[in-house]
Amino acid sequence: MSLIELREVSKRYGDHTLFENLSLSFDTGTIHLLVGKNGSGKTTLLKLCMNRIQTDSGSIYHQKKLKCRYMPDFVELPYVDRPFTFISWMLSIMRVPLDLKWLSELDIDMGSEVSNLSKGNKQKVLLYLSLVGSPDVVFMDEPFTALDDKTIKVVMKRIAYLQAQGTCMIISTHEIKLFSKLDVVIHALD
Repeated sequence: MSLIELREVSKRYGDHTLFENLSLSFDTGTIHLLVGKNGSGKTTLLKLCMNRIQTDSGSIYHQKKLKCRYMPDFVELPYVDRPFTFISWMLSIMRVPLDLKWLSELDIDMGSEVSNLSKGNKQKVLLYLSLVGSPDVVFMDEPFTALDDKTIKVVMKRIAYLQAQGTCMIISTHEIKLFSKLDVVIHALD
């Protein structure tokens, strides 16, 4: 059985149909790119897969006890002293050990208060928390916003590593070309 399977799923908002009778399966070690113009349903599909919103029709099945992570396209980080404090706190909640090598590769500004971090550094914190440890499934919504080329290369290397370890990734993105060296499945939503 797939980690997550959509069977004949439909979703509408008012008179606007985002998708109808959509069937997809997401398996171990696969990367799925959700692509399409703004408003095409990429974020909605992520939220359906996470059971954050309900389908209008059809069914979604999940394997039991999946370790899932979610990186939204935007989130305001709570005020805490420094990024390392926030990361440590989140890791304790997630019950995931600190990975100093992965943390150092992201080169996060640890000297500033979380509330004063740049958009790019906030994005790096979210990326670290999404891609640390060994999740079964990672949901990411536009993860490359505000990142420099060096950070993008580091993140792509981590994504490739996790894919090889068996993590399934479902990523909403406009940056298809970044995945040219990886084996991916593209789902075009119009």
